[in-house]
Amino acid sequence: MTNPEIAVLMLAIFVLSILLGFPIWITLMAMGVFFGYYAYYDAERMQTVFDNQIFDLLVNQTYSVMANDVLVAVPLFLFMGYVVERANLVDRLFVTLQIAARRIPGSMAVAALATCALFATATGIIGAVVTLMGMMAFPAMLKAKYDTSFSAGVICAGGCLGILIPPSIMLIVYAAASNVSVVRLYAGAILPGFMLAGLYMVYVIIRAMINPKIAPKVNEEEVAHITTWEITKMMITSFFPLAFLILSVLGAILFGLATPSEAASMGAIGGLVLATVYRIGNVFAGRTVVDWSTRQIGDRMSLIGCLGWGALMTILGYFIFLVGRAILFGIIGGGESVDPNLPVGPGLSIVIALVLAAAYHVTGGNLPLPKQLMPTRAAGVSMVEFAGAGAIGGIIIGTVMQIYIYIGLQVGFVDSYLTESNLWAMEIGYFVGAGAWLGFKVTDWDRLKESVYLSVRTSAMVCWLFVGSWTFSSVFSYLGGHDLIQEWVLGANLTPITFLLLAQFIIFLLGWPLEWSEIIIIFIPIFLPMLAYFGVDPLFFGILVALNLQTSFLTPPMAMAAYYLKGVAPPHVQLIEIFKGVMPFLMIVFLAMFILYQFPGIAMWLPDKVYGN
Repeated sequence: MTNPEIAVLMLAIFVLSILLGFPIWITLMAMGVFFGYYAYYDAERMQTVFDNQIFDLLVNQTYSVMANDVLVAVPLFLFMGYVVERANLVDRLFVTLQIAARRIPGSMAVAALATCALFATATGIIGAVVTLMGMMAFPAMLKAKYDTSFSAGVICAGGCLGILIPPSIMLIVYAAASNVSVVRLYAGAILPGFMLAGLYMVYVIIRAMINPKIAPKVNEEEVAHITTWEITKMMITSFFPLAFLILSVLGAILFGLATPSEAASMGAIGGLVLATVYRIGNVFAGRTVVDWSTRQIGDRMSLIGCLGWGALMTILGYFIFLVGRAILFGIIGGGESVDPNLPVGPGLSIVIALVLAAAYHVTGGNLPLPKQLMPTRAAGVSMVEFAGAGAIGGIIIGTVMQIYIYIGLQVGFVDSYLTESNLWAMEIGYFVGAGAWLGFKVTDWDRLKESVYLSVRTSAMVCWLFVGSWTFSSVFSYLGGHDLIQEWVLGANLTPITFLLLAQFIIFLLGWPLEWSEIIIIFIPIFLPMLAYFGVDPLFFGILVALNLQTSFLTPPMAMAAYYLKGVAPPHVQLIEIFKGVMPFLMIVFLAMFILYQFPGIAMWLPDKVYGN
């Protein structure tokens, strides 16, 4: 057999192995090493069995994946998504959007699609979104007498939007495989992503207007007591924080303020802060019970708790000062910059907090202003005591640092430039210690551990897929497989539209047995070298692929989104009903692909406008 025939055999065995259920990343590495050993076999040069170049190739590919800066954003975005998911933010978001859209036909379905779009954007994990929405929104829709197939289609289609709408993990993987800028890909995917979500919503509304039985209107008596102010308050506490987090991360990337990895790290921190704030709110509202929220409150708060109150009040005053000064300079103008430091000497804020805390403690809490600001619930008391303990620890650490620097200056093993920062050591330790220990005590560590574990597991899967696929692709290309396919495609004298149709049809078929990660990492590199010949922009091709991959989760009989939903749906919901419900949305995906091809500017206008051709 010739080498190209060996390459075709290699590809055929790989597809057969996947259909038989073998793990994909192990199969890729095993096939790459096995056929690579044959491809690089040199009896004259090899002294031992392990002298074959395939082992060097495997090590080099592993190092390349580890050193790839683009892939650093993957675990960070995954962690942000899992933290948001485990914090149970979606249930409040769905209820809020449902009430806000109550006068729209099919309001619950529209709210489910909007929730899916926002949550899928935050996570990018299709299985997680469909499963969570299947447990939360799907039963609510069935209880409201929505048609089963219609409801199932909404959940499955909405849950897949995370593949396309930035910040998408799939686009990061495509960027790593194609060397296209992640920033340009994100800019190109924004309008097509919202176009697809908008088409879904238009279909839902029109379908509900034509046949109200499949999506009954909300009972006005149930929501009549909800005022506009209450809806606004619900939007402020549920929709806007998550939307602000996502838009901040995406905006930092698109406007060049941060690289995708840097923005993802800030998004991960923002997700932690958001989850912690929501948990504190749930504790105060009584929806979550923890040990520190139910303990007995004494007649007087301890001095340590008062110190924590002083720390929190000083921090609040510090930020009010900075914001007020910035606004003042913005109004009156002038070239003077805003000083980021406190308008007092180092350590004075600690003295103020200590004096206030001691006075409050000595007077038994009868000081008017502190008495009004002091928390009265057990949870609030515990939180200021946590902050106080952290503040004391921070002061001790700052004092030790000051002593160390002072001795170092005398002896000569510390540079003199540290003297200025030394003055603020206690002050910094005071604030950082208060915030750090408070955050440590109120964080839900069980859910945080779950988020870390899931992020590491998914990231490891993606990285090992890259190692296996690049090894597989290198051997496949060395054997002549890529050249064989390219010669066959180019020899067919295809037009650019025919090439695109053929490529998208193959990707559509591959979506049945494979997930998007395998398609992007293994098969997309086969098409990439041919794009220049047919004059297809890799960015435009990537957006088309992202749209097409929606179908890999929606096309029976291997529609994974349907199986995710079936796993959490009530027992009476049949798989055939779910398949029936996703078919209209599958047609909408094809419509979106047709519109995108007819009007490429939907994907290309924003990247060209912002970043140039």
